[in-house]
Amino acid sequence: MLKSLSQRLRQSLLRYARAERGVAAIEFAFVGPPFMLIFFVTIESGLMMLTEYSLQSAVQDSSRLVRTGQAQLNPLSKAQFKTEICKTAKLIIDCSGLVTVYVRSDANFQTLKNNLPPLLNIGPSVGGSTSASGCYNPGQPAQPAAVVATYDWNFNVWGMSAFGNMGNSTTRRLVGFTIFMNEPFPTAPALACA
Repeated sequence: MLKSLSQRLRQSLLRYARAERGVAAIEFAFVGPPFMLIFFVTIESGLMMLTEYSLQSAVQDSSRLVRTGQAQLNPLSKAQFKTEICKTAKLIIDCSGLVTVYVRSDANFQTLKNNLPPLLNIGPSVGGSTSASGCYNPGQPAQPAAVVATYDWNFNVWGMSAFGNMGNSTTRRLVGFTIFMNEPFPTAPALACA
């Protein structure tokens, strides 16, 4: 009886070792979650890059209004200039209060460089840093100018917060930036930067 019990136990173990039912489910339980995480991180990263590219393109297109003097001669307010940026980027970006526009001009490029705030500080204040979102000075003819637009991307996929660059690490500030010399258009009324 003992021999037959050990023999039956050995046969049961061999049968269990050869069984393949449920193996796919167990393998998927190990491989599935990391695969899905990588898949969704890739999708969100691609959408974030597309959004930043759209913002950069919108800044490039809209900055022509400043460079050619149209924003100065047919005075555009800061809100109207933001609307021009949002017209180009509206398919990707929800502009309702989420895009911040900063336009500044100075006498020369060195002064402009020294007066531009860090790009991450343009937009809503995060983590106690001061926000530099109040400037709209498109400048005069033949003056250097800079146009910056920022958009805060909120991460949706778990684990993406490691790529955040704002104080709370759940958002990443996307930036569109251009710097140029205004063309020699007729003189327009001067605006002061706050």
